[in-house]
Amino acid sequence: MMNRSEIELMIPHRAPFLLLDRVEELVPGTHCVAVMLVDPENAVFSGHFPGRPILPGVLMIEAVGQTAAVMMAAAAAQGSIDRALLAAVNRFKFFKPVTPGQDLRIQTTKLTEVGSMAYIGGTVFANGIIVASGELSVMCA
Repeated sequence: MMNRSEIELMIPHRAPFLLLDRVEELVPGTHCVAVMLVDPENAVFSGHFPGRPILPGVLMIEAVGQTAAVMMAAAAAQGSIDRALLAAVNRFKFFKPVTPGQDLRIQTTKLTEVGSMAYIGGTVFANGIIVASGELSVMCA
């Protein structure tokens, strides 16, 4: 298990843009599960949307990207790569809205690797239900 300060040692993101609160599972370069606590006080909810706050989908994609970054940074720490950079959001679907106060469980898995490009599958759960899933590409340098 990794807390925020340990996550900060792995990836360059910092508050207010570090979205992950902890990492619960990590197999370097292969699999990672992280948790994002959706803070009801987050300023994004004042404009998205007034009277019916919903977490923007782009923040769920970013949380998947940060989880993938931890997964790949752990592989880099073992000497296989120097860093991983988000290259593309290949596809992403949103199935249910996420509201303030929900805890998200973000799961990433490396699907395949072609040259310097890794393809990452990501799934976001709230209360055990899939709320979003998709695929990202990261460039490994």
